[in-house]
Amino acid sequence: MLATVQPLRATVPDDSPRTSAPDARHVQRLAVAHLGPGLDGPGGMPAVLRGLLASPLAERHDLIAITTHRPGGTAAWTVAFARALVAFVRWSLAAPAGLAHVHMTVRGSMYRKGVVVAVATLLRRPVVLHVHAGAVELTTFHARLGPVRRRAMGWVLRRCARVLAVSGASGHVLQTRYGARAVEVVPNAIAPVIAGDERVHASPTPTVLYLGGFANPVKGGGVLLAALPALRRGCPAAVAELAGPGDPPAGLLAREGVRWLGWLDDTAKHAALERADVFVLPSTSEGLPVALLEAMAHGKAVVASRVGGVPEIVEDGREALMVEPGDPERLACAIARLLEDPALARTLGAAARARAAQLSPERVADRLDAVYREVVADASRG
Repeated sequence: MLATVQPLRATVPDDSPRTSAPDARHVQRLAVAHLGPGLDGPGGMPAVLRGLLASPLAERHDLIAITTHRPGGTAAWTVAFARALVAFVRWSLAAPAGLAHVHMTVRGSMYRKGVVVAVATLLRRPVVLHVHAGAVELTTFHARLGPVRRRAMGWVLRRCARVLAVSGASGHVLQTRYGARAVEVVPNAIAPVIAGDERVHASPTPTVLYLGGFANPVKGGGVLLAALPALRRGCPAAVAELAGPGDPPAGLLAREGVRWLGWLDDTAKHAALERADVFVLPSTSEGLPVALLEAMAHGKAVVASRVGGVPEIVEDGREALMVEPGDPERLACAIARLLEDPALARTLGAAARARAAQLSPERVADRLDAVYREVVADASRG
């Protein structure tokens, strides 16, 4: 099968089902095991998993989640992974017709999921490998691999019936660097947010929201911190609300105009998005960030780095203002521009909300439903 990596903006708005018969998706329920991090964990991948398990896919197929990783050190994740392999083998032996939908990023996740793919191959279960990492992370990780591990990773990806990337940029790296075949771009979904009277929730001061935390440097927290002095000089009343996993850098809480919110559950995140004037995504590498989609669904004005799948979802000056990654000065200027021009911020926010509506769970479920059925059909013929 030829690779089908295409720009998201060209493919996502097309909501026509890929199955030829209108009721083909209802003919047979498939057993699908989703293997990935714990559903209660922080970060984008658990959020994507929770969304898929609550999407229309669960009405069409028998979905289960098998947790392959939990935080807490080597002992904790080793036990979790061993239990996941046992659960996967038992599921594979019991499920009459189905496939494994394996969710992967880079580093340790690649090695763990490589073992899962090898086990699935022995059990003759087809695999859909869903790669959530950004192009920069994938490229950097590949460059650090020696020749033996590169061949091993290539073997893993070629054993998969389909490889899904969340952006065309990531899909291109998977093809050209890792030798993946049958790559398709399937974006993350975002449920619509009912538009309300934002004045009820608005902060009395100009507020900038960042949700990436500081545990992972590629989320760009350090870039944003470097941009804040310039932003405060131009907009002295501006307040930056920073949230995410992990602890804040030393001295952050003492900085004027900065509020550290820590990790936010869904209710707290919704409230933070409602009161924000500008959402900022200063990442240096991304696949397709869930936080960006959430801000768009809330109709927020966005300033984002031009990385990964971000330019495939938003256009500079249309749904967001975009800057090159790692440039604090331009990041500060873009944020200040939106704080100083509420009309522009409202225009971008409205366009962002409309764009997010094209990434509904129903549309993504249609795409995955078609992938599942094609994979199972190919396996039965093989």
